[in-house]
Amino acid sequence: MINIDFSSYKGIVVFDDFHINPNIPLSKQLYELKEDMLQVEFPGNYILDIGWRPSFNIDGYFHVLLIKDFDWEEPKYTKYSRDINQLIHDIQLALTELDLSINGGTF
Repeated sequence: MINIDFSSYKGIVVFDDFHINPNIPLSKQLYELKEDMLQVEFPGNYILDIGWRPSFNIDGYFHVLLIKDFDWEEPKYTKYSRDINQLIHDIQLALTELDLSINGGTF
């Protein structure tokens, strides 16, 4: 799992199949590059969704989506990246967006 404390944002991990090792090249972890890797639920009917598209394809990318009220057609936040460090940064930005959306920045 990614080393991010979602509980400080009152998040509950509901799906965790994220087993990427940042010390190993992604090309050596193709079996871990899946469309559904991590999902976290938050108050206010928000979902953070993380995965890799297309699955098992080194030419793909990580996606980070922040969904409100199950509206997958219009995410509140969307970012794409090809490396783990950028992914972690994008997740932090999504959590900032979540904080602002729910509490005006008071988490």
